[in-house]
Amino acid sequence: MAMYMLMAKYSAAALKDIEKTGSDREVMARTAIETAGGKLHGFYGMFGQEYGLVMIVEAPGHAEYIAAIMPAINSGTFESYKTVPLYTWDDIAKAIPIAKQVSKLYQPPMA
Repeated sequence: MAMYMLMAKYSAAALKDIEKTGSDREVMARTAIETAGGKLHGFYGMFGQEYGLVMIVEAPGHAEYIAAIMPAINSGTFESYKTVPLYTWDDIAKAIPIAKQVSKLYQPPMA
């Protein structure tokens, strides 16, 4: 499964509606992500940052991740957002033997 960090800035309209309704956005995010086959590992607010929300999401792949966040994006909930793909030590461990094979063939550019 792939890991992603979503950083988002709520639109002014979304913040107004959240304040008015008291809508629990973490529950909605978890529902959307689980419906797409993923898992929400964290849902946090951030003070004084370009983005006020960060979520750590695990999904089977890019398509499922996109499917989970697309409704929020399309609805105008986020004014802006950024996704950062994440990796673990297990990913590095899997990459090392492949990198060793590539290193046998790779030639750096010569000046």
